[in-house]
Amino acid sequence: MKFYQSIRFRIVAGILLFGSLLIILNAGITFFVLGHNISRMIQNLMETEIDTFLYKYEKDRATSLPHSKYINMYKGLEMVPEKYRDLVKDLAPGVHAIPPTTSRKHPVHAGVIQLPDTPVPYYIFFHGRQFFEENSSLHPKEILIISLALLLIPGIIIGYITSRMLYAPVVKLMGQIKGLNPDKLPYRFYDKHATNEIGMLTRTIEETMNRINAFIQREKQFTRDASHELRTPLTVVKGAVEIMELQPEVKDNPLLKKPIQRIARSVQNMEATIETFLWLAREESEPEESCPVEPVIQKVVNDYQNLIENKDITLEINMLYNKSLNVREEVLYITITNLVRNAIQFTTRGTITITLQESFIEIRDTGEGIENNQLDSVTQTHIKGKDSQGFGLGLSIVSRLCKRFGWKLDIDSQPGKGTQVRILWQNI
Repeated sequence: MKFYQSIRFRIVAGILLFGSLLIILNAGITFFVLGHNISRMIQNLMETEIDTFLYKYEKDRATSLPHSKYINMYKGLEMVPEKYRDLVKDLAPGVHAIPPTTSRKHPVHAGVIQLPDTPVPYYIFFHGRQFFEENSSLHPKEILIISLALLLIPGIIIGYITSRMLYAPVVKLMGQIKGLNPDKLPYRFYDKHATNEIGMLTRTIEETMNRINAFIQREKQFTRDASHELRTPLTVVKGAVEIMELQPEVKDNPLLKKPIQRIARSVQNMEATIETFLWLAREESEPEESCPVEPVIQKVVNDYQNLIENKDITLEINMLYNKSLNVREEVLYITITNLVRNAIQFTTRGTITITLQESFIEIRDTGEGIENNQLDSVTQTHIKGKDSQGFGLGLSIVSRLCKRFGWKLDIDSQPGKGTQVRILWQNI
């Protein structure tokens, strides 16, 4: 398809043609006619007034200075209003139009008269704006509106004809799309159209509708989980912690202050978790900056150190590679913290080992393990172990995050011996 035959070219050419004609005609009529005539008219009026004054002055040296509703005349620069003195002090005899500036919207029309028997020049000012406002039948704004109205008539006719010609294929496509079911789109619907802009538009619409359907499903899933399982208890806990922190007994007692601060940190982490879920649900793009994995692991271990204080558990950390990922720190924290929390919860004694390699991170425990009949469904929502005190969201969240970033989640477990969870950075 040649470019000059495309709808895009015709739309651009039509808009440019109509816009160019509108701008040229409107600017020509308004600025040329009004600007030229008004400037010339004021100049003629001032020259006539000066000639009249000079004629009378030759007959009678005591003739009075011309003062009228629209003209003021001053003898000497010191008699000129202060706001005009700097504008006229260096002007030569004659009529002058001082152009507007940023502080003045309108030009100043002034004349300078040098009489032969008077060393002090005379200055004449014409109030052109007041004159035309009171004596003209049409103001400049009205003339502009009338010009635009006259130009709109052919513009509407041309635009109507052009739009029918240009958008006929689009109207046809709209009729076809109205009959489609967004949940059951025909396979490769875009193949039914030509390979021009309409075909490209059809393909974009099909891809967008499929993407919207997937987005709605993710949004529903997240909204159901976050609002019901997270926000309500989080609000209760946050309010209770804030009240407890204000009590004198807590401020003066380190034994109470430390665990309450730990609760406050957990609430803060949960708020960050919710914000990350919202970010994922809105399908925002991943950040370009790199996030090192080791500091996130250390933060998770520090946050959950209190859970193993009363257990016969040894926590080992093996940082075998300084790995960085193109992912938000909050997302990585959520992923690792769910795995570590599960390992601590289901391990009463033994060892929990966190290993970081170049291609994966592994969390291995010697806990109770997962039954074989639950191993395939453990990443589904609300699927949890018999002794679990959570809501069955941990591994489901980890699984969704891995799918979102192209990671592979591998779970291997033996009942009574422990569980090994490994995340492989496949596309990193």
